[in-house]
Amino acid sequence: MNYNFKKHCYDPYDSLDAEWKARISHDGLSVREAAILSGFSRQYINRLVTNGRIIAARSNEGNYVISWKDFVKWYSALPVTPSSPIGYASLSLKELMRYTGMSRCWVLKFVTRNSIPSYYVGVYRRFHKSLCEEAWKHESIALKHWLTLEEASAFFDLDSSVIFALAALHRVRVKKLNKSYVYNKADILAVKKKGGALCQG
Repeated sequence: MNYNFKKHCYDPYDSLDAEWKARISHDGLSVREAAILSGFSRQYINRLVTNGRIIAARSNEGNYVISWKDFVKWYSALPVTPSSPIGYASLSLKELMRYTGMSRCWVLKFVTRNSIPSYYVGVYRRFHKSLCEEAWKHESIALKHWLTLEEASAFFDLDSSVIFALAALHRVRVKKLNKSYVYNKADILAVKKKGGALCQG
């Protein structure tokens, strides 16, 4: 089951079990089969077909039939995919760039540095979603100027009551962001570098 609509493409057919390979070998995928293979609901796939987002033809019985090539073209370009027979829940490179706000070069170094597993669908590489999110949760703290209470407490190894006290004493700036309070990382760092009793005015 090779297709060459673009150069250097990887066919996820090769990673599927024998049962799925047998299904795909016939004329095309039904909406139900496409839903199972993609990890999305049948209603969602049907809506995409109806809206023309997924190319499909009508069978003699009047049902939608999606060719494997058209399925892979659609699926490979998704920013986020749920867990499915094709692979684990994943993020595209572009989505990972959007999620982190970082450049392509930085993201590629990030996934290498954190040994994030990946796989290809079509011409696009996909990265393990939960492992990317976990790695970014740790690395993003070092890049942020403002931290949540939990982030600041973990990053500086300080009890949350100490950070509250520093904010109350106006030694650490605090502001509201996305309905949560965040604390200025540079201010906490400056106080910690001075040492001594952090909560003294």
